[in-house]
Amino acid sequence: MSFLTPQTTSRLANPGLFEEQIRNYFRASNNVVQQSKTIADRTIYDAKFVTGNTTATLFSGNYVQGVTNLEGSYVRPASEHVIIYGIRVFTDNGTSEANFLAEGSVWQKGFTTGNNPIATGDTNSEIPAPGIEVSLICNGVQYLNDVWGMDMDSDLATMSRGTLYLNNPIVWPGQTSLELTFKTAQDAVYPANYAIRAELMGIGLI
Repeated sequence: MSFLTPQTTSRLANPGLFEEQIRNYFRASNNVVQQSKTIADRTIYDAKFVTGNTTATLFSGNYVQGVTNLEGSYVRPASEHVIIYGIRVFTDNGTSEANFLAEGSVWQKGFTTGNNPIATGDTNSEIPAPGIEVSLICNGVQYLNDVWGMDMDSDLATMSRGTLYLNNPIVWPGQTSLELTFKTAQDAVYPANYAIRAELMGIGLI
């Protein structure tokens, strides 16, 4: 029995093939590839404090270094393209904005499965995924449009909870912008002390 993942086993059996396939994918999408760049797993994250809002747009707007791993701005360096194959969401329901900015949030996977505070008025509860619509625009192109948030939630505490795997990978080219939006259904507002964090799961050049 092998302890290696199928992808690792395949890459060991075919040295350099996977990396060349990734570079070819970028070239086919008309993005310049520098041979000096390394292929690596990339998880790019951002978070927003959303109390009182009806939408939360990540990787855009007010840049806060403490809640993102992008350096300096939301525009990524030239030639550091990423193929995004999934989106993982975390929520925090109970941390003040000051503690959020001080990186003191307590994150839970998914939009949670508690009672719906929008429907019940229970602000100590948690917004379930059916109350959320997800949209994504990258480099001016709309890839997701009001996708039902239930796809990112589960009653099971598994590794996949809070994760939406994309049927079609999205290329985020260097020096371009991306916006990931979580909109509440029926324009209800997010409850008090509510924050959302999203991770873009990808493979790219560094």
